[in-house]
Amino acid sequence: MNKNKTPRTRWTPPRITLVVLVLALALSWSGYRLSDKFGGSVSTQGNEIGGSYRLVALGEGNVTEGDFKGSWVMVWFFDTHCPKTLCGPVLKSMSDAKKALTSEGISLAPLAITLDPLHDESDDLKKYALPLGDHVVPLTGSPSMIERVAKEFHAPNELVKGEDGTSYHVPAPRIVIMDPKGRYAGTIDSTVGTEVLVTRIHQLAHRG
Repeated sequence: MNKNKTPRTRWTPPRITLVVLVLALALSWSGYRLSDKFGGSVSTQGNEIGGSYRLVALGEGNVTEGDFKGSWVMVWFFDTHCPKTLCGPVLKSMSDAKKALTSEGISLAPLAITLDPLHDESDDLKKYALPLGDHVVPLTGSPSMIERVAKEFHAPNELVKGEDGTSYHVPAPRIVIMDPKGRYAGTIDSTVGTEVLVTRIHQLAHRG
C-alpha cells in the first residue's frame, strides 16, 4: 500500500455548483418580485383581484377575509375627506343592497376600506360612514397593509382637491365582488345604485 497517497477529499463539480447558484438567485429574485408586488403579508390566494388581508374594524379589533367566508363580499375604497355628495350614495347603495339581499336569505358583507389610514381612524370612519350606510363595514389598517390591499383590489391611489380645497383620495370607480368562498367573482361600477347591485349578485350567484 502506498502510505504517501493523499487522502481523498469531497468536492462538488463546478457545473453542479453553478446550477445551484443560478437556482438560488432565480428563487431569490422571484421572491423579491412577489413581495414587491403583493406585499409580504398579503396573499392573492390565486385570485386575479383580491386576496388575504388583516384590517381593523370599528372597535372590534382585527378582521381577515376569513371572517367573511360564507357571504358575498363587496369591497370598495374611499376616504373620509371624500365629499359626501360623491361617496355617500355609494355607501348607501351598498348598505341597502345588504338589507335587500338579507331579506332574501343571501348574506352580503359590504366593506368600505379607507385609503387614508393616517387620518381615518376608527372613530372618523364611524362618524362618516355609518350615518350614510349603517350596514356597511368600514375598515382601516396600517399604511403598509392598506397600500398592499389597495393594490390587490386594483384601487386607485390618487389625491385630488375638492371645491373647498381639501384633498382626498379618488374613490374606487368600481366595487370588487368576492364570492362566499373568498374567490374573485367580478366588479361593478360604484355608482350604479342598489337595484343594480342586487341584480349583479343574483347574476353571479346563478352563474356559480
